[in-house]
Amino acid sequence: MTGRSADGWISPLNIYVPPQQVPSRQEIIDEAASAAGRDPRTIRRVYNVIGAIGDHGGVPGLVGDVRRWVDTLTEWAVVLGFDTFVLWPATDPDRQVALFAAEVVPAVRERVAALRSGR
Repeated sequence: MTGRSADGWISPLNIYVPPQQVPSRQEIIDEAASAAGRDPRTIRRVYNVIGAIGDHGGVPGLVGDVRRWVDTLTEWAVVLGFDTFVLWPATDPDRQVALFAAEVVPAVRERVAALRSGR
């Protein structure tokens, strides 16, 4: 359905569809889009990411410092094909959203743009 007619795919949380399961799901979407005469690149790919930025042991999902988040989300964008990430803070939501918006998002955008342009 997504490949044939949807504007995008919103993957469940990274703890329910871990990164190693994403390529096979992306392939299903791409094949269905191509079969329907659609360009698979026009379908948005959204990943719901639960976790915590910083030293927060015992919480689920992606946990680590800003650099780990930037490295991981950059990889998920470039390798797995996601163009949008939705943060689900596992702790301290106000602080987590502030860190994500101020430090992680700009760095990921910059690195993804550099990698995609060959810089």
